[in-house]
Amino acid sequence: MFNWLIYGVILLAVLCACSDDNDTDFTCNVNDPVEELPWLNDWVNSLTDDYEYIKTAKYLGNDVFYYVNCNPTVAYVSFTRNCEGETIGNTAELRSEFTQDRILWLPENSICN
Repeated sequence: MFNWLIYGVILLAVLCACSDDNDTDFTCNVNDPVEELPWLNDWVNSLTDDYEYIKTAKYLGNDVFYYVNCNPTVAYVSFTRNCEGETIGNTAELRSEFTQDRILWLPENSICN
């Protein structure tokens, strides 16, 4: 009887340790924001220069997107957008508060590293 109790406790511990969370990294609650957010897809498709790309980050706990141009001869202004595509501010002013900053989309022939 005691063995069954131990087996039951071990089984319970194993089941509690299991999680139904997968390791998918969601951005704006979608698997592939470039394909699943129409405004973002339009934005990416409007970029024609191999120096341009889109990054994503967390800003005050929310997913955001912003434009980067790595061409050293180009002065540019980047605006940060939320999941709905609304501009929330100038990237230069907000960037110090970004976390989990990463490249979201880079052209196939990108010149940027």
